[in-house]
Amino acid sequence: MRPRLKRLAAVIGTNGFLIIFVLISLFPVYLMFITSLKSQAELIQNVFALPRDAKWDNYPLVLIQRGYYRAVINSLLFAGSVTIITIILSLLAAYAFAVFDFVGRQLLFILVLVGLMVSEVSILIPVYQLLKSAGLLNTFVGLVLPQIALGLSFGIFLMTTFFRQVPKDLVDAARLDGCTDLRLLYSVMIPVALPAIGALAVIEFLWTWNSFFLPLVIATRQELMPLAVSIIDFMGRFTFNYELVATTCVIMFVPILILYVLTQRSFRQGVTMGAVK
Repeated sequence: MRPRLKRLAAVIGTNGFLIIFVLISLFPVYLMFITSLKSQAELIQNVFALPRDAKWDNYPLVLIQRGYYRAVINSLLFAGSVTIITIILSLLAAYAFAVFDFVGRQLLFILVLVGLMVSEVSILIPVYQLLKSAGLLNTFVGLVLPQIALGLSFGIFLMTTFFRQVPKDLVDAARLDGCTDLRLLYSVMIPVALPAIGALAVIEFLWTWNSFFLPLVIATRQELMPLAVSIIDFMGRFTFNYELVATTCVIMFVPILILYVLTQRSFRQGVTMGAVK
């Protein structure tokens, strides 16, 4: 009986720890959601309590009356464009690093990895000056290009890791059958790396969807701003509209949640497969 009791205690202890961790992680989401359903006066009275009279009209107020549906569309176009272009460029570069043997390949790959250490904030001023000199400020192209550059290092690294797991004999056999590089990439490499592509798509979409500093500096026109930047409209110098900020955060949270639910299997597989040879 003692071994069974020990195993039972271990299972209860592990599950109990995980449940506590999940509850702590979900508490900010709960707080954000109930805040979005409260009035300013009710929020001041008790931050943590459930709303007595849920103000669901906060959502049409933000989306329709304040016109934030445009910001949602901007964010979808912004994140979607960056994700698609980053995946395409990452696949092409990763194919070159994984299949071709050229002079300086390792050095160039190290330079790509160095890009993983570049933060969004550290390049704000040079990117702003570069886009200004190119006349790309307050344009969709100027908004997308820096974000693609920031995501490419991770995308190339992830896809190269997966492409290098493809057996060399399979690549050689495809070449003997007359496959061109594009056909080899499309018919052999990409099917193997579909879980990684799914994981990369989710991660890039999430990064871009939540991107704040670069869009804030580059896009000063209201009709171009994504939702993550438009949220500052509710933050004044002396006032802070907490319930509308929380409403906007919930609106931002929903597409990411839907995307993850739809792709969670391939996302988990893509993140974990690269760790096992």
